Amino acid sequence: MSGIKLIIQNYDAPTEAWWSVNSLAYLTQCVGLGLFAANIIQYIIDQLVGASADELNTVIYWHCAALPLKSLLLSFATCFDAYKYLNLIMFILSGVAVSLVLVSHSFFKHKLENISLIKNPIKLIVRVLCYARKHKYPENRSALTYWEEKAPSRIDLGKDKYGGPFTVEEVEDVKTVFRIIPIFIAIIGYSLSAEHYYLDTSFLVCVLSNGALHTVCSLLLILIYLYFVRVFFYKYIPSMLRRMSLGLVFALLSRIPYLLPFLSSIFTQVVSQTLLGISYILVNPVSLEFIVAQSPVQTRGLMVGIWCASWQIGFDLKNCLSLIFHCQYQDNCINFYYHLTKCVLLFIIFIVFVILAKRYKYRVRENEVNIVQIVDRTYQNYFKQEEEYNNQENNIDIISVVN
Repeated sequence: MSGIKLIIQNYDAPTEAWWSVNSLAYLTQCVGLGLFAANIIQYIIDQLVGASADELNTVIYWHCAALPLKSLLLSFATCFDAYKYLNLIMFILSGVAVSLVLVSHSFFKHKLENISLIKNPIKLIVRVLCYARKHKYPENRSALTYWEEKAPSRIDLGKDKYGGPFTVEEVEDVKTVFRIIPIFIAIIGYSLSAEHYYLDTSFLVCVLSNGALHTVCSLLLILIYLYFVRVFFYKYIPSMLRRMSLGLVFALLSRIPYLLPFLSSIFTQVVSQTLLGISYILVNPVSLEFIVAQSPVQTRGLMVGIWCASWQIGFDLKNCLSLIFHCQYQDNCINFYYHLTKCVLLFIIFIVFVILAKRYKYRVRENEVNIVQIVDRTYQNYFKQEEEYNNQENNIDIISVVN
């Protein structure tokens, strides 16, 4: 895309051609970014076979540090009046990055894990839901299932112990997916609270208005968490859902200064971006950490894709509010009702998320011996062997009678 924009920028062209080529380039960029963002973290985790939880968390936090670093570089490029050369810079950097990826892949491809045994998660989810829709009662319920305390749900009827065609793990994977999806409302809340402005004023105001303080705060907090908090205060770190709830609180507080007209513009942005930087580290990497920890292996890539889509949903919702309150062409929207609406939406999202977090049931895999399943399988094997033996006896009797 950078190369196409560079050509358009250097050569005059008709307006229709300019819009057509620019739209095609932008569409290509969106598709490429979507494919990259949804697959890169999944690919990295697949390569770290046998890695500890701390190592995986470190990779996730460094992955999330790339976004504020990119925003910081763009902020300085804008304020140094280098934005007009951005297409050339991005074109060169993209070429260098592609070259490095190709060279490194050729050297280290024999050390990479390229075998994927993951099945289609969409197909599994659709099959389980269709089976639950068509069946209200167990087809072949085992006589030992009366030991269970409560009756199975419709979706549990797909398990093989109730006569369904799916294993217990497959059905539990589908149930876990539907438990995680509502949690993504926290991502929507954070992306809704983010603001990006572009002012043609002094360098200090320009840097503040382009979110540089927000990105710097996010980077510093990520480093502090990785190399100080996690090392010395590991046992005091709250659970992931509590951290995400706290992140939504900071996102809500970051909008409050815009409702106070007696504060100066610079002070408002300093306070808002500092709170937003704290919210970033509590929502973005923690939510991705939560997905990696809770999502089934078969559906992890799908959940990361939904995670990326949740970001864009929040940005689109923010853009819709800008259009409604006529703030899309303003460098710094001062509409009181615009910020009040965002505060109300963030408060509603926070309440909903807290309710969902309290009701969320963590996925815990049972490693202890399940006596019911062992007895059930033993009797099933016994009945199967007895049936095969009786069939063989009947065949022998028929052959003897014929002879």
